Amino acid sequence: MHSSLIDSQRVPSQQANRQQDPRNQFPGSPPPQPSSAFHPPRHKDSAFMAAVRLCTPQEGWLAIVLLSIALYSVVAVIVNAEWVHFSTFLYISPIIGLCIGLLVAKLPYMPQALLHLLACVLGHVLAVWITSAYAFHVPPSVVLEGLRAAFSGHMAEESAQLSEIVFFFYLSFLCFFLGYFGSWLIYRARLPWLVGLVYCAIMLVNLNYVKSEYNYFLLIMLGALLLLIARTELAARLLQWTSEGLYTDRAWLRKITGRCMQIACLIMLLALPLGWLLPVQDQPTSGKVLWDRINATWNAAAGGNLNWQTLRSIANSNGEMTNYFGNQLTISNSVHLPDGEVLYYVSSDKKSHYLESIAFNHFTDNTWTNSSDGFSPTLYPANEDVPQDIDQNVDGAVDTVVTMTQAINGSKHYVFAPAQPLRFNMPTQIYSSGGSGVSTTTAWTQLQPLEAKATYRVTSVLTPQDAITNVPLPQNDSNFWDSSRYNYWLKTLYLETPQNISPKVKATVNAWTHGATNAYDALKRIESHLNDSRVFTYSVDNAPIPANKNVVDVLLDTHTGYCTYYASAMAVMGRSLNIPTRLVTGFSSGKYDPARKVWSVTGSDAHSWVQAYFPGYGWIDFDPTPGFSTQSQAPAKATNVTPSPTTAVKVTPTVKAQPTKAVQPTPQKPQSSSANGHTEMATSWPLWIALAILLCSIIFFLVALVIKRQRQSETSVSNFFWRACRVAGWAGLGPKSWQTPYEYTAMLSQHLERRDPALWHLTELFVRERWGAPNHVSREQDTSMIEQSWPSLRSMLLRLFFSGKRK
Repeated sequence: MHSSLIDSQRVPSQQANRQQDPRNQFPGSPPPQPSSAFHPPRHKDSAFMAAVRLCTPQEGWLAIVLLSIALYSVVAVIVNAEWVHFSTFLYISPIIGLCIGLLVAKLPYMPQALLHLLACVLGHVLAVWITSAYAFHVPPSVVLEGLRAAFSGHMAEESAQLSEIVFFFYLSFLCFFLGYFGSWLIYRARLPWLVGLVYCAIMLVNLNYVKSEYNYFLLIMLGALLLLIARTELAARLLQWTSEGLYTDRAWLRKITGRCMQIACLIMLLALPLGWLLPVQDQPTSGKVLWDRINATWNAAAGGNLNWQTLRSIANSNGEMTNYFGNQLTISNSVHLPDGEVLYYVSSDKKSHYLESIAFNHFTDNTWTNSSDGFSPTLYPANEDVPQDIDQNVDGAVDTVVTMTQAINGSKHYVFAPAQPLRFNMPTQIYSSGGSGVSTTTAWTQLQPLEAKATYRVTSVLTPQDAITNVPLPQNDSNFWDSSRYNYWLKTLYLETPQNISPKVKATVNAWTHGATNAYDALKRIESHLNDSRVFTYSVDNAPIPANKNVVDVLLDTHTGYCTYYASAMAVMGRSLNIPTRLVTGFSSGKYDPARKVWSVTGSDAHSWVQAYFPGYGWIDFDPTPGFSTQSQAPAKATNVTPSPTTAVKVTPTVKAQPTKAVQPTPQKPQSSSANGHTEMATSWPLWIALAILLCSIIFFLVALVIKRQRQSETSVSNFFWRACRVAGWAGLGPKSWQTPYEYTAMLSQHLERRDPALWHLTELFVRERWGAPNHVSREQDTSMIEQSWPSLRSMLLRLFFSGKRK
């Protein structure tokens, strides 16, 4: 039987002759059986046995090492993406998750659903503990308060520090779960492909926000995953052969394992360089456009809006993919932006500002373009005043220092600055639209792209919005508007409306602006109506825009869309009132980072808004998108002391007065030692909970082992045979890999003081149960007889150890 494997084991000729020669049989022993080596008893739970076998030192150490390499490659990229401060503490939770997953995978009788729940609770407690005690040095109640705000949907009302703490908690639990998830899938579910899929997905997301030199982590992770998959599959095959009763000696096992892993290493060395040559890192723009159209078609089909026009758009090559930093902006039904910090800035007025890149004036077929795109820009030296769109001197210049954290790829090398810049501290190219001497600025660019860590300063003239309330509506005082020296080009370039605008748009504008006393009041009414989140909603995934229908009508019908929908609608509505408007793209104000004392801008802050021209005051910002506002904001006043970047951030939760109780002033006292002890206890309570859960897990594990042994003793006599082998092994007389059960019993009997019939009876029952037909399974009276004779047999085998009769 199984000649291919039996031939490979190279059984010594002396052992084979003894097995075939009847003279070598013990007197009275059963007849010799075919050369079938015996193995540990098969268990009902094959998945559990697979996990146990894979966890043995011979087969499991390589898998755990490879899994750890792949796991920490992913975690290293998450840390270097610098989502939060103190991200190096994220290295703690993965190794704990790896160990917990391995422990859960080896528990056979406990309900897996309960163990997963306990593991998740332990992971959350661990994440709270790392966040509070190690990273931010705050009481756990602060973290729990942030989680409560996040789950209740009130996170936007909290401080930026608390938001960062909650996000650190999320990353810490994610790293724990990646270790737990990977360990359990490898050692219990045996799904290495799923582990690789999840790790690769998270790795690719985070690689967008790290420096290019960290891409080598991707190679390390892929190499470890390929070898892990090969090792897991090989272990599965070997375990299958063992469960089918096939025998392989240790030398053959090492040989076949070495060969398979050598082939896996060769495949890895060939696959990784070839995969690196594929155009994934530098995908062309056409490929991005194609995938964006395919995604839009899929969303349309999922929403039940699939039609021939949508299918035809996949092959349509007209226009560009929707982007915020190109010389053309085509409105699509969906837009998705990467996250991660792009730049940060600080202004002399200590407030936030919108940073614009380019302004569009021509709108048709749901596409915004710039009439100045075909003209050559004018280069202005550093610190030289650039042309202004203001007819009069306006006070209130603001200096803004912008620092890039990563390069931005656009159709031009745009410079981002607050509205109406006056000068730059570097040579800048100015794009303008209009005639000689009366043109208006539309974009600022550089000769070379702004690389990471590039810093520049821009001085801008910010017009206070309360100073423009005296500008009348054009229909009320046309002479006021005609007096502007830009009047001709403003009417020519910034009052054009699409031909397919429905009368509904004009009627809506008239209804919204009824009673407005000036141009600013009318535009603010349009802005407030579109910005009303009770009526309009912000969505980056929308139904496809029907053919020959304008996005403004679509927005008024569906009441949903992203920022370009709302900016386009307000620009068209403003033009219907004869107010010059244009659409501007750039970045919204971002979020304040108290640790660095700067305003941080991410890729998701890319935005579109509206600028309207007011004679004498220039272009004024308006933002009709729900949830956004161009109003400059100062950092929130916090009672906490902002630390330096090298110190830990300490957050003191704000005490909110109860509505039914008055807060009585209490004189401050020096903090006593008892208060310090209370704080230490409050900080360390997550550790005690984690230790309690870990202790419960160990108890569950021990209980499971006891239950396992009880079930084995109740259902199989093989347990007694393996007990006998274990006790004899203490005297150095354990079974050899080449011996059959009868050969081993014969050898063991030679060292006993007398021939023990109970030992031979136990061997016969073991062989019958192990390899016999179902009707040869041991009966209850046989098991009862073995239980009665086991104490005397055990005593006899123990005497071998004390008597020194060792082979």
